[in-house]
Formats: sequence, C-alpha cells, structure tokens
Amino acid sequence: MRLLSLKGIFSLITLLCGVSSIWAQSVYWSPSSGTLQKGKVNSIDLFFDSCEPDGEPSVPNLDRVSLNFRGQSNSRTIINGRVSSKIIFNYQAIPTTLGELVIPAFEVKTSQGTFEVAEARFQVIEATVGNTGLSPSEVFLSLFQNRDEKIYQGEVFELEYIAGAKQDYQLADLSTPDWNPSKLVTGGLVDAQVTGVNYNGSKYTVKVYQAKVMATESGTIEIPGASQEATVVIGRRRDFMFQEPVYDQFTIESDPFALEIHPLPEGAPASFKGAVGNFSLESRVVPEQVQVGEPVTWTLELSGTGNWPSGIGVPERSVSSRFKAIQPEIRNDFDENNLFTGTQTEDIVLIPTEEGTFEFGPVQYTYFDAKEEKYKTIQIPAKTVTVTPAVANSPNASGSTNTGAGESQDSQYGGQSYDLDPNGQSTFDKPPALLADVKDGNTIGTRPARSIPIIPATVVALASPLAFWLLLAFGRSIVTDPRKPQRQALADLKRIARSPVPSDQVARKEVHLKWRDAACRYFDLSTSEPTPDEISQAAGELRDGDFSEKWKKAWIASDRELFGAKAPETQVWDQLQKEATEGTPSKGYSPALAFKRSAWLPLIAATLLACLPSGDLRAQEAPSSLYEQGDFQTASDQWLKAVNDQPYVFENRYNAGLALAQKGDWAKAWGLWTSAYCLNPQSEELAWNLRIAHQNTSSYDPILQALLEKDGLYTFVGWLSPAGWQALALQSLWGLGIALALAILFMYLKPLKRFSGIALLLAVAIGLLSYFSAWASSKYEALGDPDTLLVVGETALLSIPTDLQAEQISSLVAEGTVAKKSKTFLSWVKIDLPNGESGWVRKESLMPLYGPLNAL
Repeated sequence: MRLLSLKGIFSLITLLCGVSSIWAQSVYWSPSSGTLQKGKVNSIDLFFDSCEPDGEPSVPNLDRVSLNFRGQSNSRTIINGRVSSKIIFNYQAIPTTLGELVIPAFEVKTSQGTFEVAEARFQVIEATVGNTGLSPSEVFLSLFQNRDEKIYQGEVFELEYIAGAKQDYQLADLSTPDWNPSKLVTGGLVDAQVTGVNYNGSKYTVKVYQAKVMATESGTIEIPGASQEATVVIGRRRDFMFQEPVYDQFTIESDPFALEIHPLPEGAPASFKGAVGNFSLESRVVPEQVQVGEPVTWTLELSGTGNWPSGIGVPERSVSSRFKAIQPEIRNDFDENNLFTGTQTEDIVLIPTEEGTFEFGPVQYTYFDAKEEKYKTIQIPAKTVTVTPAVANSPNASGSTNTGAGESQDSQYGGQSYDLDPNGQSTFDKPPALLADVKDGNTIGTRPARSIPIIPATVVALASPLAFWLLLAFGRSIVTDPRKPQRQALADLKRIARSPVPSDQVARKEVHLKWRDAACRYFDLSTSEPTPDEISQAAGELRDGDFSEKWKKAWIASDRELFGAKAPETQVWDQLQKEATEGTPSKGYSPALAFKRSAWLPLIAATLLACLPSGDLRAQEAPSSLYEQGDFQTASDQWLKAVNDQPYVFENRYNAGLALAQKGDWAKAWGLWTSAYCLNPQSEELAWNLRIAHQNTSSYDPILQALLEKDGLYTFVGWLSPAGWQALALQSLWGLGIALALAILFMYLKPLKRFSGIALLLAVAIGLLSYFSAWASSKYEALGDPDTLLVVGETALLSIPTDLQAEQISSLVAEGTVAKKSKTFLSWVKIDLPNGESGWVRKESLMPLYGPLNAL
C-alpha cells in the first residue's frame, strides 16, 4: 500500500509538470493593448515563452504603422520552483495616423510547433514631447527652402533642407533623411553643418542639408517632404550624485511643397540641342600637317555644370569624304558625388585618302544660361589640315593629345549661424567659431588601468620594494656566480663517465682530451698540461687523501694513453676515472652571494638608467609649418604618424585633430580630441575645439558633455585624467601606509607622542583622498576604459562578421558612439554598445581611445 502511494504521488507530480510545461508555451505581444503615440518611436515586444522561434517571425505588414525589428534578447526566471525562459524580439512601432490600430493575429513556427499570436489593439493618440504636453510640431523644425526666384526646366538649382529642435531641448541625434522626389533628378541630401537659427521667434539647433536638383519638365510639380528620426533630451534622471539624460525619439516630416518650373524661352538657335547650365568647349586637331595614310586626331572637349543627366554631350561635326573615320571614343569624367558637373571628351581618328587642304569645323555649341536667362553660343573657328603625298618607306607620323579634364567645384555652404526667415530670406547673425591654434610641447599622458585594486595595491605597495630588491640581487648573483664554470665542468666529467669508452684509438684519445680539459676547468688549473702531482694537490684541497690518490692514478693512466709507448688497458682507465668522478663534490650556488654589493649595486644602477627618459621628444616643427601654410593633408599625415609613434603625447593628438578638422573630417577630429581630452582634461583650447566639433557632427556622449560643461561634481572629476586619478589613488595608499607607520612610531617616542593624533588624522585624510580618486576615475565610465573604441563614421552593426550574408540582424551605429572592444576577427571588431547591443563592425570606422591608431 505504501509503495502504491509513492508511485501515485510520483506520477501525479510528473503529470502536473508536463501540464505546466504545456500551459507555459505561448507567443504573445507585450504590451498587447494601450496607447501609442503618432509619429513617435514606441517599443513593443514579441515574447516566445518556453519555446524558440523557427527563423525570424514574419509580422504583418500594415499601412498605418511601421514595425521595424531592433534586436533580440533572452530572459530566464524561476518563480515558485517553475523555470521560465523567454526569447524577446523588440520592434519599433511608429504609427502614422490617429485612431484604433489593430495588429491582426498571425501564426509563427517555433521549436514546439506552430502557435497563433493573438491580435493586439492600440489607440493611437497625438504624440507629446516628454511631459511638457507640447506636440512634436511645436518642438521640431523640418522644412525645405529654395533661394531661386525663377527656375527653368533643365536648370540645376539648390534646395536646402533644415531639420532640428528648439534649443530648450538638447538635440542628441538626427538620422539620415529619407527623401525620394520622383519628379526631380538629384544626388540626394548632403550634410553641411550644425548651426543655430531663429524661426518664428524661437531659437532652434538644426542641421542644414543641401541637395543639387534638376527638373526635367515644366509646370507646377509637387515635391514630397523628407522624414527622419530625431532624438532629443527631455529631462535628466538623478543617479547617486549625478544626473543622467533621458531621451525621446520621434519621426519628423517636412511638409510637401510645390515648385513652379518655367519652360525655356522661345527663340533658341538651330544649334541648341537642350543644354542648360554653364559650359565651355575646346577643339583640338593633332597634327595639322600629315601625309596620305597618316592619322589625324580631332578632339572635342565639353565641360561645365548643367543638365548632363538629360543626355547632352559634345556637338555633332562633319568632315570631308576624303577621310576615313574610325569609331570615335567618348570619355566621361564626373565627380563621384556630383551628377551635374563634369567633362565629356570625344576623340575621332581620321585617315586622309587624298592630298590637299581641308578644314575641320567650324564648331558651334549653344546652351541656355539660366542665371542670365538667355541663350549663349560658343563659336570655334575652323582648323586647317594640310595633307601631302605619301613618301615611300617614311615612318607614319602620329600625334598624341593630352585631354586633361577640367573640373569645376560647386560652392560649399558658408558655415555661418543665421536668422532663418519663413519667407526664405536669410540674414547672417554671427561669424563661425574659429579653431584654437596649434600647440607645441610634449605633455605625456598615461593609459588608464581597467580597475584599481585598492586593498591588494596596499599590500603590494609595502612589500614590492623588498621583493624587487631580492629579485634583482638573486638574479645578479646567479649571473656573476664564480662557480658556474666549475659546475659545467663537473657535468662534462659525469657525462664522459656515463659514456662507454670507444674501441677506436683515435676516438679514445679524443675522449681523454675532453676529460682532461673538463678536469682542468673543474680544479681551476691555469696550466695547459698539469702533472699528476698538481692534480693530486688540487684534489686534496677538496677531500681526503684517498680522493686525491684516485685522481692521480686516473691522470697517470691518461698520460700513458696519450703520450706513453704502451697504453694501459682501456678498462683500467675507465674504472679509475669513474671512481674519481663519483667522489668529486659539486660546487653549488651560494645564496649569500645575493647580499654582496657587487651583486645588486650594478643592477640597481642599470635599472635607474633604464628608467631615464630616452629619445628626443621635442615637438615636431615641420607639421606646424605645413599647417600654417595650408597644407593640411601633409600636416595631418605627419601628426597621425606621430600619434602612432608616441600615442600618449597630448599635443600629437590635439594637432592631428586640428589638421583633420581643416580638411572637413570632423568625425575623426572629434575622436582624436576626445582621446586627447582623456589625457589632459585641463586644456581650455581642447575643450573649445570639442564644442565646435559637436556643432559639426552628430557626436554626443553624455559623460564628455558633462565634463566639458563642468556639470555638478564633474567640475572636480575634470581636474585630472582617468589615469591621473588612478595614479593619485595608488600614491595615496603609499602615503596612508607611511602616515600610519609614523603614528605608531610616535606613540612609542615620548617627545613625539603628541604628534601621533595628527599623523592619524593625516592618514584618514589620505585614505579618503585615495577612495575619492578611485571614485572620480570611475565617473569617466567608458572614457576611462583602455579597451574603449570611438565610432568615427556611421557604420552597420552586424550579427556576423561578413558582408556576404544578407539575412542577418543589422542596425546602424552613429558616428560619435562610444563602444567597448570585445574581440577581433580579421578586419572586423566585435563591440559592446552602452545600450546593451553588441555586434561586428569594420575596423575602418573605429578609433582606439587610447594607444596607437593602428593598434586594431
């Protein structure tokens, strides 16, 4: 009965566990109801409870909401003995309309079969920014601006797109704008600068984008607006003694707008073929005098800015029928990032079949100048070519032409901060901030450690000098041990004793010579051929007479083998030398040698000399001169090389950042200045340059910003670098030990007993300083980690280190992101981001915060 009862209980428990497991398996949305804000990034999760997805789930495509996969995470919980594991897929939901939103039910395949995900119902309401109650349209600015009063069909003109937020809300990030104007030809929106503007009486921090566009048809055309994600700081959250920023993310869209495109005026010349813009034409004929059968190259080169995408090109031309033409070669040379500026060159090779004088041309090319609103015609007069009869056996004369393509560069945005008028009028407010000057000197910083072991460091600080001295002393004594050659000689004697004596006479004599040489070295005999008595005397100084007698007999037997008329039997000498060797005492190492001055003084001196700074650390003058001359490329190359050679010299990083900023590479300049700031945070010039870099990039790190603005206790944290605080913490531990030792000593010395209390108070103060230094170093967070990497170019974060696999999880990492290196693989680096994400990126988009730039 008892046995049946136990079996029943066991079966019941098993059944309940199975039922519990079956009930736990499900797939569901969380939250599955509630409210979502229109145009705002709302986070919703798809939970796989006690099961795993079979591939990436296919969520429904909805017109009223954009569901973008952001990442995956795992969780495991134990409640009342029940283990629950969940796989969570996070999605970014951005509703586009108000009202009720339903994500319909759908099925997903899992490791436990197919499950149905129940529908989720949400109410979409108007979005608000933080807790202010303001709508995004009241906080954000997003508009297009056209400065041309009149635009013609085919004219290349410029649109400005301005996006940002009110200065009351710190703009943290702007994603790449999404803009697809189907009725315009354009190369897309290009970043220009970050600046401040006044709009409708409010101040905004905005990024100005530029786009060169061309309309292919006349009339009123509707242009869609641009959309992008904007992230702002909506408040701050207190963390112990500091305030951490709180972010909110929205999708902002500019209003669509209309452009009035005018048709080209009437009265175009017959030579007009549709070119609109500003062009130049060149004609070259080489050579101008040839023989019959020799080639002539006629080159037309058209260059300028205009409606190249419409298919315009060099004009048509005609030549005499006395020439045979070879298929012309057309070359196009356009800037990679500019569709509208370039050069087209057409070479046609002509071979004369008759003698005479022929004219090539004239050539006409007509284009419409939209700025001056009139047609212009380029007239190139005819060129004369003389063809003479062919001379027998004369070499063919051929001409060569050098067709250099002339490029014209478009004007760039001026960079001023200006008042933005809603009607399109702009008045400049103030000139742009200028970068600080080049710095000379050699301020050497230090790479911080990963952590500060306070308690072990105290023990090490007290014990390491003695241990290091003993190590040096013993090392030197072993190297200079006078008995080392004798120990080596004894080892040779024992090796000969263990080896059989060869039967060959020549080989046997060679063994005797090696044995005698080892014996002389062991007994430290200076004569090349000692006598048996000298060997006996040397052996007698070590042991009793029996030992010396054995060595004497063995030596006499060896003399007979080498120099006698009749050699002794081999077994006799072999036995004698073995007995002599077995009784030979070993001359071991004496530890007392470590305490002789000759053992440790030379090593101490050598160590001190090794610690002296070596090499010439004077600042390089050549890059500074090149920088002042405007040769920023060469100056930056030399300073970057100096950073790799001397990575902890503050001025090298500071100056390299200046040169890169002058070239327009603000992201890398920000990276170099950030690393320089972590070496020397007290430089006001560097802080000034970093603020300018923040205006010209999307880079933002809350810790760096707090240090630059001296926010709260970060005023004190910025007194020293992370490595400086770490060094002060460890040095304070030494001071703590000395102060405590003095306090104890003063207690035993009556005249000084009254100073023991002062020494104890000093020890407490030094101890507090040590722990404050460790705390200040930790507040640098990632900026104080030697493995930190800076993202200096927007890049893709991949789940697998390859570009060849399309089906993998990826997201974008913005420039200015501070990450931590996890591992490397070929040209890839796995990084950990502050938000918990991790993945692989290319090395080219990263810069080490500490150490050489080529260390990755």
